[in-house]
Amino acid sequence: MLPAIRNNAMMQEAIELAKDGELGNSDAIRLLQIPHCAEDVKDVLSRFEKQLTREAKSKLTLAAFVPLPDHVDNQRYEPIFDRYPITGKTYTTASGTVVLNEVQYYNGQMVQLYGECTDVAQVSEVLAGSGYRPMTIKRPDGRENAIAQFWSHNLTDTSLRPYNAMFIIVAAVCEDTPAYQGCIKADENGASSVLPMLDGCFDPANRVYENKACLYFARLLDSTRVAIEVGRERMGTDKRPGTIDLTHAGKQLRFSIKNGDRRAVATINVVPADDRAAYLPEVAKAAATAGIALRDLPPGTEYVYPGIARIGQGPLVSWQWRTDLVPRFQPATPDMVVFDPGSEEGEMLIKWGFKPRVLGYIPNVRGVVTGIPEKTSRRNLRVRIRGSEAAVVLRPKRW
Repeated sequence: MLPAIRNNAMMQEAIELAKDGELGNSDAIRLLQIPHCAEDVKDVLSRFEKQLTREAKSKLTLAAFVPLPDHVDNQRYEPIFDRYPITGKTYTTASGTVVLNEVQYYNGQMVQLYGECTDVAQVSEVLAGSGYRPMTIKRPDGRENAIAQFWSHNLTDTSLRPYNAMFIIVAAVCEDTPAYQGCIKADENGASSVLPMLDGCFDPANRVYENKACLYFARLLDSTRVAIEVGRERMGTDKRPGTIDLTHAGKQLRFSIKNGDRRAVATINVVPADDRAAYLPEVAKAAATAGIALRDLPPGTEYVYPGIARIGQGPLVSWQWRTDLVPRFQPATPDMVVFDPGSEEGEMLIKWGFKPRVLGYIPNVRGVVTGIPEKTSRRNLRVRIRGSEAAVVLRPKRW
């Protein structure tokens, strides 16, 4: 016997809206503006399953699984999320937590430090056996430095619920990539390390930019168990427990990062630049030195960054990080970040000789992860979609 459908305000409105035979995207937004609980949304999904459009079902399913947190601006209705809707399929982690199949980020703050590593051999050792090698920057004196990134996030709304994260990333190319394609000629202004994130292919018909370099996720810290489990089990990332605390003092942001042993990894202090265009001439100068053509891409462009990872010497897993936002760039000053040798992660960056040169800041981060193997559980939100296990053979992408 089916459970009784409660007669609440959301249900009453849904009945009225469905009289024309369909509940569409704007109808779902209207329904979600009515005060409701998760059970109210589940009732609407159950009763009107066959009348819901793909976009409407996505919004309602997300609200049922992951209610919008209090005091967080709603970015869930941005166009990028309609292109990659929530299906209603679920995945059960090793600890038994049921989460949505889709990994999406709806809001938060992010800082990205782009820089150079003087010990290329140490960085290369992390990628050994993966089929990839670090991208490098070639100095006028002939020295080559590896390109790396250090990201810190305060994620206030995601499909995995709010959590905070830290990423250590290496810009990478396939091992058989010609030397001239895997090495950037350095400019003296210090902006060259950001160029691997700006050199890609643009499809004007679909407004999609795809990055040439891959992002090799070497080490990650997450603040919640479910985010760690999804990352390790589905995305192949070496995620471990950690805390990433964000505090504000006027315009200054302070990220304090510690690993699971409560050992300090890094402290970042930054005042984000007010003018998002102020540093672009320096980036353009570095691009000209490197022979990279920068494009002025139209608003609404979707940026696709191939990501790769593995745990230890395990199998390589690949996916794509997609967003419609571009960071606000500014020079990284010497006092902006301090890495602590008392933690494994801090010691790793110090041994690499990692020196941040550029900072990117996104005040309202959002995006989706695509391309990961689909793993679903049989438990779902009364949406009659049959789950399936997908076996994927992953090979390095060649440019």
